[in-house]
Amino acid sequence: MVEMLTLAALAADPDRFHLIDVRDADDHAATHVTGAVHIPLAALEARVGEIPAGKTPVTICGKGGGRSTEGAGMLKKLGHPDALWLEGGTTGWLAIHKQDS
Repeated sequence: MVEMLTLAALAADPDRFHLIDVRDADDHAATHVTGAVHIPLAALEARVGEIPAGKTPVTICGKGGGRSTEGAGMLKKLGHPDALWLEGGTTGWLAIHKQDS
């Protein structure tokens, strides 16, 4: 089972996580989570070696759910049993950070 990381848990300890935007290039170019590494879902398996040890990988998609859950599940199978997906995805993250400005 793939678990979700809440936006509150990410905000409480951001250095613990390695954020991975699994959307396609056009979606990523339009808007993205600051600090997230862009690795499209289709390239995730080939680029799994880029994920640093010692941080929990967290996949991010547009609204959270479909592709991010799939990406976290893939990472679990590829040796990252602690992989999570982000609640609300990019949309949720942007909503919280727009309130901060």
